[in-house]
Amino acid sequence: MDPYEHLPLAHRDLLILSVLSGRALHGYGIIKTVEERSESRMFLDPANLYRVLRRMRKDEWIRETEGEKGGDARRRTYAITRKGEAVLRAEVERLERLLRQVRPALAGGGRDA
Repeated sequence: MDPYEHLPLAHRDLLILSVLSGRALHGYGIIKTVEERSESRMFLDPANLYRVLRRMRKDEWIRETEGEKGGDARRRTYAITRKGEAVLRAEVERLERLLRQVRPALAGGGRDA
C-alpha cells in the first residue's frame, strides 16, 4: 500500500485522522475534538461525518471498535488503523515539505523592492 496515492487529503480528513491518532472516539467526540483542534474553524455536521467515516472504514484507514466501558453500547467508536496512520504521516510529511519550500519567500518579504 502506497499511502502517497491518497494525497493530498481534504482538511476534514486530515483533522479526523489526527484526532483518532491519539485515541478512539465516538462520532460526537470526533466532532467536538475537530472543532477544538481547528480552533473553531471547522464544524462537521453529523451526516457528513458519518459519510466520511464510512469511506474511511472502506479504505481501511479507521476501524470500528467496541464501545467505551461504562458507556452507551449503541454508540459507535472509531480508531485509526496502521494504514490510516501511514496516510496521516505521509500527508504531514507532504505538508512539511511544502512549507519548507515556501517559507524562504516569506523570510525575504516575497516582493521585489
